[in-house]
Amino acid sequence: MVGLGNTAFSYCIYAAFLFIGLEYRVASLLALLLGIAFSFATQGNVVFKNATRLTFFKFVVAWLLIYLFNISLITVLMRGATSAYLAGALATAPVTLISYFVLKLWVFTSQKPVLHTKQGKLP
Repeated sequence: MVGLGNTAFSYCIYAAFLFIGLEYRVASLLALLLGIAFSFATQGNVVFKNATRLTFFKFVVAWLLIYLFNISLITVLMRGATSAYLAGALATAPVTLISYFVLKLWVFTSQKPVLHTKQGKLP
């Protein structure tokens, strides 16, 4: 549910920026920037329960890379005479799937604390 909400929010922002006349790369970047705080709060606190300063930094880096993938995919789709609206909608599924795994496996990894004794680390 959180993923669907974040995806719908981001696409609606993207489409709204296209509607007012922005170029698709700018619309996508602005949608990303507006969506970062919303998505970090929902994914970091609700889904992965691991929202820290470190995970926020990793989240921003991950989304900048995902943005580049998204723009590349939209560009390829638009070469087939697809509108920026349709290309953005079609790019949503693979971008969402990739973002989930990047967030799960790299950004919000849950690392268990290592216990130490006077002799060293516990196994």
